[in-house]
Amino acid sequence: MASTHSPAFSRRLASTLALSALAAVAVRTDGHYRAAQACGWDGPSIVELTTFDPAVVAEPGGVGLDYDPFTAGFGGPCFDCAQIAMATDWAGYFGGAIAAADWEPVLLRASVNELVALKTAVAAGKVVAGDYAAITRVASATPALRTQLARALEYVALARKVETITSVQVVAQPSTINAMLAAAEAGVVSAKKANDPFLTQRYAFVRLRTTFYGVGGDYVVEYFDANAALLAGPSPDLAGRARYYAAGALRRQGNLSRANLELARVHATAPGLAGVAAQDFQPMEDRDWRATLGMAKDVREQTELWRLVGFKADGLAAAQEIAKLDPKSNLLALLAVRELGRIEATTLGLWTSPDATARAAAVKAGAALEKLAASIAGTAGADRPWLMQLVAGHLAARRGDVATARTRLTAAVAGRPGDAKVAAQARASLAIALAHDGGRNRSHAEELARTMTQLTPDFPRADAVVTAVRGSLADAAIKSGRLVDAEFLRPGDPAVGSKWQDARFIRKMIARAGVTKTAFDRFVVRTYAPAALEQELAMRLVLDGKYAEVAKRYAAKPPAADGLGTDPFVAHIVDCHDCDHATFSTAPWNRQLLVTRMAALAKKASGRGPAAAAAAFDLGTAHYNLTWYGNARVVLEDTHQATRDPATALRWYKRAHDLATDRELRARAAFFAAKAEQAALISKKYEPYEEAASMPVPTTWYPIVKTYADTTYYQEILRECGTYAAWARK
Repeated sequence: MASTHSPAFSRRLASTLALSALAAVAVRTDGHYRAAQACGWDGPSIVELTTFDPAVVAEPGGVGLDYDPFTAGFGGPCFDCAQIAMATDWAGYFGGAIAAADWEPVLLRASVNELVALKTAVAAGKVVAGDYAAITRVASATPALRTQLARALEYVALARKVETITSVQVVAQPSTINAMLAAAEAGVVSAKKANDPFLTQRYAFVRLRTTFYGVGGDYVVEYFDANAALLAGPSPDLAGRARYYAAGALRRQGNLSRANLELARVHATAPGLAGVAAQDFQPMEDRDWRATLGMAKDVREQTELWRLVGFKADGLAAAQEIAKLDPKSNLLALLAVRELGRIEATTLGLWTSPDATARAAAVKAGAALEKLAASIAGTAGADRPWLMQLVAGHLAARRGDVATARTRLTAAVAGRPGDAKVAAQARASLAIALAHDGGRNRSHAEELARTMTQLTPDFPRADAVVTAVRGSLADAAIKSGRLVDAEFLRPGDPAVGSKWQDARFIRKMIARAGVTKTAFDRFVVRTYAPAALEQELAMRLVLDGKYAEVAKRYAAKPPAADGLGTDPFVAHIVDCHDCDHATFSTAPWNRQLLVTRMAALAKKASGRGPAAAAAAFDLGTAHYNLTWYGNARVVLEDTHQATRDPATALRWYKRAHDLATDRELRARAAFFAAKAEQAALISKKYEPYEEAASMPVPTTWYPIVKTYADTTYYQEILRECGTYAAWARK
């Protein structure tokens, strides 16, 4: 049959496939395949990067065939498909006379010797004890079943022998291979004579499998072609597996053209092998591709080939080619959804934010896919037109066309009544459309809020939709200078940055949190609880030195129980965060007591004399302990106020030093000022949890500390602080 494809696509196919070799490949283990997983990836998953749920496609055998750039292969193997298919096949063969639970140990676990002995017993009408008593008892009661079971056991014994040569570690002797081949041939003849098509197909399959592992070469393909009718049924699963062996042999021969055709047939007819068949499909040269298409016996096979091309190279172009050949094809649906996933993932960024070229290409592909989906949806007799409406509606939603999106999404739901997945996706897509204008249309904004409340957590892309919707609204808020709304919509947005260190911004956040008249307002502000914002403001005011204001707030409305598990006024020459939490775990301090004490200390420290100096020192210690370097960082934990900046502590230590008349206190204050200075230098040079390669030297306060060499405290410093002692010796 003549090929039907454009030269432009052929060139694109050749170049795309040549560049798209997968980093991980299917790994063969014990006669099965498993898809290799990319190692070490800890970035976003495809579920986080796409807002369209591929489960709506309702694709037969399509589980695992969805677009996912983070998993090698196309669905991988179905490890239990073969076993399930075998169980189903044998249940049909015995007509329910032998229970599946009784046959399973025979089929899957019995040794060759056990099978031979069991066949002898069954043929003689004997009932054996043990695991096989049930089937021999049933068989002994009916001569016809006894004969059927004996033939089945003879086949299973041969199949078990053949399993021994399928391991790469085993090199079978030619005599062993020949004996197996002869037994399989004899089995085919015997089963045909008994008018048993079930065992005829299975013996032919064993013959093919033995040839594949024991002989190879052209013999596999020759046998497959010569016995195609025997291998084709009655089991469709076994037929697909036989064809997969033929495809493997063709690839060994270098006959990629036909190998690809056979793989496409496997992919289309054997769900359990669909993923690995797609993985193996490799039309690497345009010449091979033309030859493969030319061998396709009809339009159906051409479309099956194109779908695999869509999986491996250009999904959109392949879908367009299928639509030309057969716009009613049931092979379009999965391709359309896969391409939609690829477009979304590319637009949102896989590893890093995509560049302008990638975004433009994705937008262009989205427009083409939307056009194709809309066309198919309008084709009389098309496969799953509701799905095409859903795809086109989602793409319209992504570009902000609310009217078109609404029309198509409504049609999708109407075309699939009672389908909860479709209804959920339609709501999600509509929300994306409604969010596109950033909430400027109040009618759309209210509808958006109502729609988002209907988006339940069991919708697989719920989180991604919430992120997309709130992201669109946040972008619009930033553009219009509404940073408070932007922070509610997308917490931690870089555009807000240091605004959290401004009490005025936090007050605006608190005020906005109180505006909940409309559904849209409630949707916007739901990310920050009012109590958390009040706590945020209180901590900001503490860092700003407004202790009395916070103490007054806490007196009117105490914060939730929040024991600190430490003593924030404890000071050491060498800090030990965990030691203090262990020692003072039952200390009564909480935020209210801390702030109340700080307010009292600030009042004392504003005066003169020893009491003021002592108060200033304690206040400096409290501020130092609130930072990353102290023992009470828990106070600012889980807020935007957590800090590594010891500047406030340093100011209070300096004041304590300047006010003190006692040289011991002055030495103590000077050393703690040096600690604060050193902490500032560390913060500038190193990240949290990063171990300092060398401790920076406080050039302002270390020399001052040395002037107190005559004090007792100075001797304590030398004993405990090796960094200072080393500096002092120099």
